[in-house]
Amino acid sequence: MQNQTEQSKLHSNTHRTISGQLAEWGIEFSQDRVAQLSINQQRQLQDWINKGVDADETYQAEFASLPEFMENELLEMSGEMSAEPQEIIVEQAINAYEAENSITNNPYLFDTIAWRLWRKAYCHWHHGESLEFENENSPNSETGEQQSAISEIHQQLVRLSPQLNQTEHSLKELRHKLKQTKRQRKAFIKQQSLLIRQLSESIRSTTDTSAVSAQKEELLQTIESKSESTTDVSPSLTIQENQRISLAADLDAPIQLISIPVTPSQTNRVEVYLQQSSDGRWRAGHLWSVIRNAKTGQLSRGSRQPDQQQMAYPSETAALLNEVIYLSQGIIGVVEIESQILDYLNLLEEYPGQLSVCSECHSHYLLEKDSHAELCAQCCSTPDD
Repeated sequence: MQNQTEQSKLHSNTHRTISGQLAEWGIEFSQDRVAQLSINQQRQLQDWINKGVDADETYQAEFASLPEFMENELLEMSGEMSAEPQEIIVEQAINAYEAENSITNNPYLFDTIAWRLWRKAYCHWHHGESLEFENENSPNSETGEQQSAISEIHQQLVRLSPQLNQTEHSLKELRHKLKQTKRQRKAFIKQQSLLIRQLSESIRSTTDTSAVSAQKEELLQTIESKSESTTDVSPSLTIQENQRISLAADLDAPIQLISIPVTPSQTNRVEVYLQQSSDGRWRAGHLWSVIRNAKTGQLSRGSRQPDQQQMAYPSETAALLNEVIYLSQGIIGVVEIESQILDYLNLLEEYPGQLSVCSECHSHYLLEKDSHAELCAQCCSTPDD
């Protein structure tokens, strides 16, 4: 315990000594601040003080500078650097010597360059040496170099200004062209989708007509061959032939197209086909063409004609509901489209018998009372081109 007390007193005396010696140099560095320095920093500071005392006794113009950690802190404490010319600093040093002021009263202690110049002039004047310091870097020379560099940079900026303005103008033109290109691309895609849809409908219509003709011809040939044959026909085969003959007769029945509302309508479409047979029963088919991946533009397609459906329903509504239920069971593979199909299915179940088919877009719409219009509200509000 006693050793700790003695050691604490020793440290306190050391801190007080260093603080007092710095005060002789005009450096206000409190005892508490000295105590915050590390042991190594305290040693460096004490060495600098000792060397400074020796240099002052022999009027040495140069000796080691303040430790770096001291210089940084003192510069923060001191404020502005000296802006006086070299001649004034030298003259002040001579006047200080003539007035028998101590070297430690150097007014430029916190300005390394000016402090060295003042001290060198003070000591040279004492020894009668030359006061021409041609190689001494004065603050003014550094300031002049900085101003010259700033002036040169300013001139370069002035020269570059027209080019910068031209570049900015070119960028504006490029942005405007880019916007126009995007608008044209969007219009082209919309037009292309419309043409593809029209072409698809035309091809489907042609295919349906060809398929009907081929199936009718095939059934007629089958009937003729069966009539010429003398082989006994089983009852089950006779029933199948009757169904085929009935189906062949139904091929000429009109097909009703109902469009299920899905988005976006420009690229996606889901349709249900309804056809009534001669016995009053209904068969349903479908066609879908939707974008599966918006980034790659990958399509998902599928179709089934009413004549390919063996199941027949007693009413048009039943055929439509069952076909929509089939489409909502994940066969399309696009969750958003299937969700919209479910919404449409809910609409059919919520308003049974109250929906009418628009003659323009073939979509169902809720038929209002005392209304005899054949168009939905959206098609009625669309102006004619």
